[in-house]
Amino acid sequence: MKSEKAEAASLKPARDRKKKTSQHVNRRNVWLIVATVLLVLGSVFAFMPPQEKINQGLDIQGGLSVVLTAKSTSGDAVSSEDMEKSRSIIESRVNALGASEASVSLQGNDQILVQIPGLSDTEAALDTIGRTGKLEFARLDSFTDETVKTKIDNGQYVTQETVTDAAGNKFPTGKQSYDLEVAEGTYTPLVTGSDITRVTVDKESEASANYAVDITLNSEGAKAFEEATRDLAADHGKIVIILDGKVQSAPAVQGVISGGNVSITGNYTMDEAKALQTVLESGSLPVSFEYAQSQTVGPTLGQDALASGVLVAAIGLALVMLYLLVFYHGLGLITAAAMAVFACLYLGILALLSHFGLFSLSMAGIAGVVLTIGMAADSSILTLERFREEIRMGRSVRAASITGVRHGILTSIDADLVTLVSALTLFFLASASVKGFGLTLALGILCDIAMMLLFKAPIIRLLAPRCIAKHPGFWGVRDCENAAPYFQGEKRAESRKDVHGRFIKLDINVLGLKKYFLSAAAVAMVLVAVIIGVRGLQFGIEFVGGTSVTFHGTGDTTIEQVRDAFDDAGVSDPVLQTTNADGDTGILARMTTTSAEDATHIANQVADEFGWSTDSFEVTTIGPDWGASVVQSSLLAFLVSLILIIAYISIRFRDYKMGVSAVIALLHDLVLVFGVYALVGREVTPNTIAALLTILGYSLYDTVVVFHRINENMKDDSVKCTFATMANHSVNEVLIRSLNTSITSLIPVVAMLLFGGETLKDFALAMTVGLISGAYSSYAIATPIYVIWKTRETRYAKLQRKYGDTVVRWFLNRLPRPVKAVGAEGSAASAAPVAANATASMAPSASVEASAEGSSENATVVAAAQPVQETNRAANHATHRQKSNRSKSANRKKK
Repeated sequence: MKSEKAEAASLKPARDRKKKTSQHVNRRNVWLIVATVLLVLGSVFAFMPPQEKINQGLDIQGGLSVVLTAKSTSGDAVSSEDMEKSRSIIESRVNALGASEASVSLQGNDQILVQIPGLSDTEAALDTIGRTGKLEFARLDSFTDETVKTKIDNGQYVTQETVTDAAGNKFPTGKQSYDLEVAEGTYTPLVTGSDITRVTVDKESEASANYAVDITLNSEGAKAFEEATRDLAADHGKIVIILDGKVQSAPAVQGVISGGNVSITGNYTMDEAKALQTVLESGSLPVSFEYAQSQTVGPTLGQDALASGVLVAAIGLALVMLYLLVFYHGLGLITAAAMAVFACLYLGILALLSHFGLFSLSMAGIAGVVLTIGMAADSSILTLERFREEIRMGRSVRAASITGVRHGILTSIDADLVTLVSALTLFFLASASVKGFGLTLALGILCDIAMMLLFKAPIIRLLAPRCIAKHPGFWGVRDCENAAPYFQGEKRAESRKDVHGRFIKLDINVLGLKKYFLSAAAVAMVLVAVIIGVRGLQFGIEFVGGTSVTFHGTGDTTIEQVRDAFDDAGVSDPVLQTTNADGDTGILARMTTTSAEDATHIANQVADEFGWSTDSFEVTTIGPDWGASVVQSSLLAFLVSLILIIAYISIRFRDYKMGVSAVIALLHDLVLVFGVYALVGREVTPNTIAALLTILGYSLYDTVVVFHRINENMKDDSVKCTFATMANHSVNEVLIRSLNTSITSLIPVVAMLLFGGETLKDFALAMTVGLISGAYSSYAIATPIYVIWKTRETRYAKLQRKYGDTVVRWFLNRLPRPVKAVGAEGSAASAAPVAANATASMAPSASVEASAEGSSENATVVAAAQPVQETNRAANHATHRQKSNRSKSANRKKK
């Protein structure tokens, strides 16, 4: 009795410590859930209503459309090089205003069309984007016009603005205007805007309410400025600052200014100083511009198409939720809740950025949202599958909620970080809508990680010991609990039919078919090359330019009616927008037809259908929205992202072969999409590019998940099999997850392809092809290439020689135990039961399916291989479980 009491007394502190630790962990999980609830409530408050709180891009909400006409100061025609340079500079200025989804394109020979969504101060914005921005510094004594020189010396270049009341009295407004113009050639420039390396905004002085624009000059400019100030300091000569031909200030030199730091003052407000900063940073326009016309335009998607797209996507998401509930039962509810948390956090961040004018949601942004929603579902499904797998391996529900969830989240974070590398590269190096895609994707990845750490892991760990363990049928883990004795070897299974559940019992021989998969991929790439070579790719107007037709006085005619009319006229997919200029409603149509005569003929057909007069429209030749600079920056960003992906995977998994194999599979997916587009004859548009970037993320995520499991399994040196066999088993371990995530991603996209509007079908078609391709390329291309490459290493080449070339299929997460070879005359079929019986007699805890499956392949491998020790995670769990049972039995006997 004393010994039993002493033993009980010694066990009590251990139980108390365990209880306190459990309570501490539970409190932490509860606080994480509370923090999540508060964040979700704050996010809902921030983004409701979303149509008002989240800025929308031009293709969704429309905006301001302005035509700028170039003026040459020399009288010569404006060159195409100057127009393209001007377009690029104006685009950078528009982006600096926060209108990141603006459209800037060439129109005719001397015009630029600027369409800007959601501006709060239109007049100020137009003044910024159209200003020439030619900055010059000149010594006052270099001016040849004595009248101008005298005015500058007397400070007569500044005029105080006034306002006149009804009685004719004038009152100062406090604003100043700079009206003194100086003719080019009447002074000698000392330093120009090309010498500027950095521009910042700061207050003129600590006590001043006005702001100054501080610039830093390059070495040549700094040297010239220093020499001039040294020469002028003795008699306090003046240096004149000239912007766009008008004098801004003429400070007297008090001493030598070295280092190239110069301050431009002019009683600027903060907004005025920032506008000047934007102009100076982008560089001066090679020609000056004046406003030809301005009008408001509607969205390019069309409200009907957008509404149908949103409805179809919502139905698709509802079907996804239903599928998760059917497959995972109660755990599907957790996944649905996790996706709801993710959506709230995501929308809250987008609303916050919109509030500060840093974000506008475009079609490319929607693509980023679609991708991150898919990734959030992917990470949730991955975590659930790992949780269920740990239960099958013999862990309790509570233990699986700790180890399984941790491993699942770490795998998800690895995949997220690889995609984040690509997203940040696109954001920092690309331009136009590609930049918007990179931003939304990066934000979504961060929200996904936050959702997993703040909500997914705590909620499963809180529910596991009480709810999930007590009601395994409702929560969808009963099949895993029932299968655990088979996976532990405590029960013998003659065939996979003896074990029921939603998981793979006998490995599918994916890598046994690697040569066929790679041959099929090679043939597909050759066919794509032939198809593109014969049929070519059709690029949309955003890439190649075309003609623009502006219809006036269209009344209540809708976008969809005009689209049908263009379709009847032989133009399948024009870019259409509603317009409004001084109350005159109209429709702007852009098409890839480059001939003005052909465009006029088409416009006449459309006008006749609606009874519009032949003089109710104008036809203009326009350039591409995606100019050469945009395409080049996007390609550069893409190539840099591929290099960084290889580098990241190589460092993370300590194997560059993984990174190269992943990129090869990714390129296969992208090329295949282009091949399908060439085959069906659809135009490649910015929506297509958005879809391709989305495919990039999906393909990478899938591949990294597979490689993560291979890397994890191969850390165990005691596993006695070839690299191909272990890789094939790793593929099977994550195959159910991949199928489920592919299905959940495909459902809304296919619904959009079948039932969505015409303008969304480019995106949906590319996404459908890319998702299917990305799902299988991770298993059929990336992994086989990696396995073939890896097997050539000395360590794995020895294993290949030792165990043979055939891939052995695991049964219930364990290798079949090999036996001595049967006679050379014995058939594989007769060897199979021998192998199975011998295995059972040598170790009752192990079982192998041979005769039940008719696996001549397994029998051959068993006969040919040397005896190996059966080692895996399941065996370790089984040993631990048997010891625990023996200990409990001994305690009961003592009592």
